Amino acid sequence: MKMHRRFIATALLAIAIGTVAAQSQATDDRVEVWGVQQADNRVDFYASNAALVPMWLTVEFQRLLGFTADRDLPWRGAIPAGTEQQLLFSILPRESARTLSYGFSYRFAEGDPSTADHDDSYLYLFPYAHGTKHRITQGYNGAFSHFDDNRYAIDFDLDEGMAIHAARGGLVVRVKEDSQVGGPAPRFAPFGNVVMIAHDDGSFGNYVHLQYQGAVVEVGDVVTAGQLIGYSGATGLASGPHLHFDIRLPQFNGTMQSIPFSFRGPEGEAIDPRENAFHYAVHPGGPDFEVVYGADLTEADFADFRGTVAPSGQIEIREEQIDFTSAMFIGNGLDFAIEATVTFELVNLRADTMEAIRLRLQPGEERFLTLLRVVDPGARPRRYTVSFHNVVQVQ
Repeated sequence: MKMHRRFIATALLAIAIGTVAAQSQATDDRVEVWGVQQADNRVDFYASNAALVPMWLTVEFQRLLGFTADRDLPWRGAIPAGTEQQLLFSILPRESARTLSYGFSYRFAEGDPSTADHDDSYLYLFPYAHGTKHRITQGYNGAFSHFDDNRYAIDFDLDEGMAIHAARGGLVVRVKEDSQVGGPAPRFAPFGNVVMIAHDDGSFGNYVHLQYQGAVVEVGDVVTAGQLIGYSGATGLASGPHLHFDIRLPQFNGTMQSIPFSFRGPEGEAIDPRENAFHYAVHPGGPDFEVVYGADLTEADFADFRGTVAPSGQIEIREEQIDFTSAMFIGNGLDFAIEATVTFELVNLRADTMEAIRLRLQPGEERFLTLLRVVDPGARPRRYTVSFHNVVQVQ
């Protein structure tokens, strides 16, 4: 936290110039506020903004003894990008005052709420590699951490080191990639690595939990939608590797609030994010790819399946998981043909074929059995037990 302390004395008055603290981020010195005492003991307050975007500034006084301000306090307003010195307000000594002192603090956030106006019709790209599919593990109002300013945030299940792509083009205004610390407790929140991108409507795309040294862009870069910007990690308030993504809009109270938004689907359709849903990323100019969702699979998709297994001396079960759906296969690793009845005992799963399955298998043959689907994605445990009945050798 950057601190400034100035003390000035005259023959008649002891004037204590108090503490100035930038409270928005522990190492953020893009905005500074300072007071300059004049000969008549008036103090003029100025601000600078070294950032590439306007900053919404709030200046508050914890102590104001013997002074009166020429503006309403707390002072709030936008400081344009690149401002070296902007007069904010003055505090004036009262005629009857014998002692003058004050103490103040300030905080700031990206953007100007007086001009920001989010384009609600804009459809954001899913922020991972073209042609890949990932699950939303925490959605709007998520119980773990999506409340207050994070209310409309989305978490994606990206493993450590997976590519993160810009969901919308804009100007990179913040990059933090020096943290190697993360965990599930609130005390870890300040340690999240971040890329923030300003959009042309005054909103901001916020990409959080990047891995250490995981950004491939720098402040000042102009990026296009779909461009690689970094790699996922588990820094900050995170129970494991993932990408936290939200769209933020500056507010008049000096905060940045997440807002609802929609993604662009494979056919250009609007998709409202839902917890536990799987989605493919489709980026401009990317090659065609096959789209397969587990929820859309049916047993008819496997009706013609015929596979093989190596000799193993046993009957084998194989699972092929697609999202929250598992295709189940049985293989005959014995050296003779068999007939068998197969049943499932399921916990938080359901089978498309609920009755017992009777089938014949030649040596080395593999056949499709059924589809198992998760009943409640948010519940644990989920498991299955397979039993074989009336297994007989056949000619």
